[in-house]
Amino acid sequence: MYRPGAALAALSCLLIGCSTRTPEEPSGGRSSFLPPTAPSIVIENFLNAIAEKNTENFLLCLSDVSTRSRYPYVFEPSAEVGARFGSLFDRWSTQAERQAFLSLISRLPNERAPVLTLTSTNIAFSSPDSTVYVADYLLQAEHGITSIPTSLTGTLVLTITPETSGQWSISTWRDARRSTDSTEATWSLLKAQLSN
Repeated sequence: MYRPGAALAALSCLLIGCSTRTPEEPSGGRSSFLPPTAPSIVIENFLNAIAEKNTENFLLCLSDVSTRSRYPYVFEPSAEVGARFGSLFDRWSTQAERQAFLSLISRLPNERAPVLTLTSTNIAFSSPDSTVYVADYLLQAEHGITSIPTSLTGTLVLTITPETSGQWSISTWRDARRSTDSTEATWSLLKAQLSN
């Protein structure tokens, strides 16, 4: 059966040439998220999510009592920042973490990612029900907020607990200024600024 429309399309292709479109990159970007079957994998996923600017994987590292976790997520800011922004952190949640992380990513130059370096790492406590991971950190991010340094330092204390599925996530994240630092430029300060 003759179809004028099909013939016209075929003729057009022959006359002007047909080309295929280059496929687009997946919207989520590169991901190296592993099933968090142990606390050490949670830390690895946490670092990778930040380096890959992957919001969903970042949130999967945090407990979520509404979907999968036994424990609600709690963030405790560094003391100095908590004193300044107490009411903000009193109601902090995984949704606030999402907002702060998205805001950070949107402020970065296109080809740049935050760089999180952990040192002096140690397991302060470990049991079948929780692991407490402690590390000094250096977070470097070109966030463009003139009142906050692009290099933030502090000590993070992560309590990692099992979920109902047997996988693990961060249920408590405590931030603190290093005893040797005279500045209050901790990650908490950046979170407070990015949440607005």
